[in-house]
Amino acid sequence: MRSIVCAALVCFCPFMEAAQSRNEAPAPKAAKKQPPPGALHAVNIKGNQLYSTAGILKELGLRVGQRVDPQVIEQARKKLLGTELFSNVTDEYRFSGTVPPEYNLTFEVTEIQQIFPMRFERLGMSPDAIQKYLQAHVELYADRIPGTEGVLRRYSQAVEQCIAQTHPNVKVRAAISNDDPQQLAVLFTPDIPAPTISQVTVTGNQAIDTGTILRVVNQVAVGVPLSDTRLKLILDGAIKPLYAAKGYAAVTFPKVETEPSKNNLGVVVKVEIKEGPLFTFGLIHFHGSGMDEDEIRANIPFKPGQAFNGDQVVKFRLELQHRMRRRGLLDATVTTQTQTDDSKRAVNVTYNVIPGEVYNFQTLDINGLDITAQPAISRLWGEKAGHPFNPDYPDFFLKRVRQEGIFDNLGDTHSDYTADASTHNVTVHLYFKGGKTQAQREKEKQEEKDKRTVDGSWSPWPY
Repeated sequence: MRSIVCAALVCFCPFMEAAQSRNEAPAPKAAKKQPPPGALHAVNIKGNQLYSTAGILKELGLRVGQRVDPQVIEQARKKLLGTELFSNVTDEYRFSGTVPPEYNLTFEVTEIQQIFPMRFERLGMSPDAIQKYLQAHVELYADRIPGTEGVLRRYSQAVEQCIAQTHPNVKVRAAISNDDPQQLAVLFTPDIPAPTISQVTVTGNQAIDTGTILRVVNQVAVGVPLSDTRLKLILDGAIKPLYAAKGYAAVTFPKVETEPSKNNLGVVVKVEIKEGPLFTFGLIHFHGSGMDEDEIRANIPFKPGQAFNGDQVVKFRLELQHRMRRRGLLDATVTTQTQTDDSKRAVNVTYNVIPGEVYNFQTLDINGLDITAQPAISRLWGEKAGHPFNPDYPDFFLKRVRQEGIFDNLGDTHSDYTADASTHNVTVHLYFKGGKTQAQREKEKQEEKDKRTVDGSWSPWPY
């Protein structure tokens, strides 16, 4: 948006044209008079939060006292927009009636809000040293940047210049990394594939034997491309739960080193484990709704003061979520947060409960039975329409049908259900398949028994 105001004399020129008949040619328009050139008196910046006013002014390239006109102002606006740090840049200017006119400019910027932290891997320099170089050499530097092509190219070139002191001719690649789904980041690496992990070794462990640790961690680590973030997630996800199950809630990995493998093109990761002290359960909190807290506490298998066990925390979370689903809360989710209190050597646990809406059973859909058998199954079905749906009930019902021997030749049975998220109604589908009759099963059983010979030539395992 651009507005022009003359301080000496304000002229109002409406941009409306008189209505003309459909057959008449429009009257010619008068050429729009361009504002005269003048001297830049002041520049103001509005809307910026991530980037400094001084940095934006420097990027605009305008200086007080220089000769300006609308074309010069537009070029500066486009230059700022070309940084790809802003989704929009508008300008507004006023000029005086003096000779030459004096221009007061205001640029209003809209910063791109989707920004990511930066990570640096396999570049031969510490991340702190690289970021310090970028702060000094990149215009409008920020610790979090948009993932636009222009921004990534500008930062990649600066990183290349930084590491050229020790690693000349190394091309740097920048891309949005999802190694950690919880925290997307712009990852700067050499423009060559990362080596894969061929083996993990550990030292410092005492509470858990080395074989157990290596079986678990190598199962998920071997063959994975090396990445600092991915490796951290692997160690946290594979090793820490082993220790948490034994009460060690403060396990750390103070030293992680890599070296080329002697057997293949991968790398060997050497991990030092610091086990820390044993912890007990501290405070246990519940946030949310969907179940009575007294009922929850009555079923919780651990108490404050007992030895901390991470497996119990996870198992109770799943049990709690299952209990809620059996009450029709099919979308229920339960998450946990653990916080270690080093002074008390205790772990405080918080369960966050999000119940969602209650789903009600509405319709029973029976497949595989004739019109005479379907009514018998419908009469046995115990769930009532309009009542909260228990997803465990259909399989329980089919087991009951089989145990009661209602059908002589019942084969495979299974169930599923369809939940409508808009109405929160559930349709249950039961599937029946015919099989051998009881008489046929008894006959086959007798034939199998007859095959058993005294010399033991029969075997249940095929050759």
